[in-house]
Amino acid sequence: MKVRHVLLEVFCEGDHSESSLCCKAGLEHPGYHCLADNCPNVSFTYAPYELAYSDEFGVVPDTKAWIGFGGDMLPEEALDMEPMLKELWGNICKKKIQEAYDEYMAEMKRITEDSQFDKNEKS
Repeated sequence: MKVRHVLLEVFCEGDHSESSLCCKAGLEHPGYHCLADNCPNVSFTYAPYELAYSDEFGVVPDTKAWIGFGGDMLPEEALDMEPMLKELWGNICKKKIQEAYDEYMAEMKRITEDSQFDKNEKS
C-alpha cells in the first residue's frame, strides 16, 4: 500500500441558516466528513507550499497551526525570483520539520527519564 499526505482547504458553500444532514461538526466547520458524505455544499482546493500541524483527525486546529507561502513572503519586486524563493521555503520547512522531531524526541526522553526517576524514588 502506498501512502501520501495531501493538504486540502475545504469550504462549505451551503445555506448557513440550516445545516444539512451531513453537517456532523456543525455549520462553519467543513472537514473530511463533508467529502466522505459527498455533501452537495462542499468544495475544496489544494493548499500549496503550506506547513501545518494537524490534530488527531488530521484537521489543522487554528490559524496559528499553519502557514502558507505567499503574501509578504513574495513581494512584487521579487516575483521574478519566485521559483528560487519557493525552493528556499521548501528547504526551510523540511529543516524545521526535522528540528521539531529532534526537539520532541529530546524532550520526550527527558520527561520519560524524569518519570522513571520519580517512580524509582517512590519505591
